[in-house]
Amino acid sequence: MGETRGGVMIERVHLRFQEWAAAMEGLGVGSPLGYSAWVVGSGSAEGTIPINSDVREVEQFVLKLPKDFGDTARLFYLPPYLTHDQAAKKLGVSKRTLYRRIDGIHILFYAELYRGPLPRVA
Repeated sequence: MGETRGGVMIERVHLRFQEWAAAMEGLGVGSPLGYSAWVVGSGSAEGTIPINSDVREVEQFVLKLPKDFGDTARLFYLPPYLTHDQAAKKLGVSKRTLYRRIDGIHILFYAELYRGPLPRVA
């Protein structure tokens, strides 16, 4: 039963990251490293898109991550959509390390949402 609950938790977190990615794509963000200024606005100014609180939570979380984890999240979820092999190569890590980082990011996000402060990662 624990595996099922854990699997559901990771799936919910993954869906939140996909919503974040869709919002970033909707803003016309073409670079995985140059998007963060778009999310800061409230969406109330003319010509901006409102960002819901779920997307803001993911965005703020990604911005707080150590650089290598933040870069991993952006390359995994945001344009240009790379294959996992390409993303791992661009990050200078193995595909296995890429997957471990994504799993860790999901767990850290879940922990922040439901258990308090973000654990320290190295």
